[in-house]
Amino acid sequence: MELRQLEHVLAVVETGSLTSAAARVGLTQQALSKSLSRLESDIGGKLFERETRGMALTRLGETVVEHARDVVASAGRLKSAAAAELGLERGKLVVGLSPIAATTFIGQSVARFAEAHPNLRIDVEAGLDTDFVAALHRGQIDLALSTRTIGQEDSVLVEQFTNEPWGIAGRIDHPWLGGARSLADLKGAAWVIGRNTDLLDEAIEEAFAACGLARPQPGIVTTSVLFTLTALMTTDRLAILPRSLCQHHTSLMWLDLSNGAWSTPLFLMRRKRAHIGLAARKLLDMLRTEAGEAG
Repeated sequence: MELRQLEHVLAVVETGSLTSAAARVGLTQQALSKSLSRLESDIGGKLFERETRGMALTRLGETVVEHARDVVASAGRLKSAAAAELGLERGKLVVGLSPIAATTFIGQSVARFAEAHPNLRIDVEAGLDTDFVAALHRGQIDLALSTRTIGQEDSVLVEQFTNEPWGIAGRIDHPWLGGARSLADLKGAAWVIGRNTDLLDEAIEEAFAACGLARPQPGIVTTSVLFTLTALMTTDRLAILPRSLCQHHTSLMWLDLSNGAWSTPLFLMRRKRAHIGLAARKLLDMLRTEAGEAG
């Protein structure tokens, strides 16, 4: 049994297919199938059943995957610790931040933590909760902060950190937004719609319906935060954005016209049973303190 074979099993589980898993680990599909077959031979039973929708774990496979996650994560931490001990790299902390988390006090705290620990290398990885859960399983990140759209993962500890309010954003001298007292005052506005409001879709629709309006229809749809901010500052378009993304832009105004109904929780995620290094513990203590102050 080899570590890379366990990594191959986890890749299949996380992607759901041999084709996608092969692309992730840099092998041909045939080479990946041979690696899995050798592991099944060593263990003494089948790990997967091929189904029409992809690869499904057998009961034996579920047991192997549970332990494989521990082994792969531990191996990743061992490599980092050994490299640091040998002086191949400085101490290292890897933090995953979703776009919303990065723009709140959390992103600011991580930056200040780096200032206070100049000999510590801090890698900040962008992504969403699905990316972070997979990275935590592989031992590639130490902790992550994000909204949560997936179900509870048995191998990941989840702790709610704070809530982020959302509202209507537009340029500082917007002809409608400046005098708006309710969503009804925005009838006929042109919008930039992002694809990151899924958790708020129902609350947004209800708030506009209460004012006799349909949910805003996109004139522009984008996944780019930078483009959204540029469009807001240079046109009369409006957008629904988190407060933290707008509050430091002097060219933008942000209004809560939902009476606090639009809010998304931010969660801390880390792997169960994983060793938490000193740097990670210090950062967690700082984040928890500042979360209490922000709340």
